[in-house]
Amino acid sequence: MTVRTGTFGQQTSAGYEESSSYVVSLALRAGRLGFTPTLRNQLHWLSWGLSLAVVLSLTVVLMDGHIFAWEQSLTRTIQDTPYPKALTEIAATLTNSLSLEFAVFALALSGWLVLRGHPGAATLILLTFPLHVLGLFSKALVDRERPSAAFEGIDGAGGASSFPSGHAEFSITFYGFLAYLLMLRFRTLWQRALIIGSWLTLVVATGFTRIEEGRHWPMDVMTGYLIGLGLLSGMIWLHSSLRHARESLDTTRDRVND
Repeated sequence: MTVRTGTFGQQTSAGYEESSSYVVSLALRAGRLGFTPTLRNQLHWLSWGLSLAVVLSLTVVLMDGHIFAWEQSLTRTIQDTPYPKALTEIAATLTNSLSLEFAVFALALSGWLVLRGHPGAATLILLTFPLHVLGLFSKALVDRERPSAAFEGIDGAGGASSFPSGHAEFSITFYGFLAYLLMLRFRTLWQRALIIGSWLTLVVATGFTRIEEGRHWPMDVMTGYLIGLGLLSGMIWLHSSLRHARESLDTTRDRVND
């Protein structure tokens, strides 16, 4: 017969201290792994630097709201190209981070990940929302007019704050990270090809429909993609560091318990 000693409060305190110690150890080990100059980490760091440098450069160049002639020409071509109208609704709905439907989906996905034992992935899914806002800092600096009938042969709602495209960025950031998580689970070639193909289809469809609907210029969309790639790289880097740190800690703890 096992005799338990200590009160419930003492047991709870001990469990809390053990949990806190594990979190601290996890964070420290993830930090060491994340900032070790491996080739993978260096590629991540390089992608952040290049993304930020290009976005800042474009922000300065477009500060006066200039719209290039090639953008207007390409917008006319895209708007004259027939395509399934349902594509617009699907792409707009899936990348509208401010809609109630999307908020419910993101919360449900995060809750499911927590229940499956992936709190880090769930946290990063929710982190895409503040990153989405921070990544679009250029909107506050660049007063660029949206497409409208004021431009010859172009349709659009008009308005300001065209640069960059938030929908294009979010299609990369949120769904790119979701594709990454799925590829950790499904590892066969055809499964990963299907995941990547579905993601890229959404990315291209989002950019196409933003231009076709007269919401953005091509430069807005391409810059949104670039911002998204930089943010996605950061999220994958952080998740990978946490995942490998957790595996290392769990292995060490199992050896000690044995």
